[in-house]
Amino acid sequence: MTLDRNIIFNIILGAMITLTVPALSALGEARLDAYISIFTLEYFAALAILRPRRRFIDLIAIALLSAFTMIVALRVMEILMR
Repeated sequence: MTLDRNIIFNIILGAMITLTVPALSALGEARLDAYISIFTLEYFAALAILRPRRRFIDLIAIALLSAFTMIVALRVMEILMR
């Protein structure tokens, strides 16, 4: 029995997220934007490496990229307003 790329993608992404949350928590990180940024990077890294098949538009990728873009824009505006 061979595992499908989609199943491997889900297992690896789940494992990465499961390891990321305690690691960031142990470092004392409490900002939600840090977690979302790391989750976005993990999702796109796993997507680039494993290339699972998609039948529809990848709404998760769009949502994560939009959230990441908003976070970066808010951080840049915060720096520029000082």
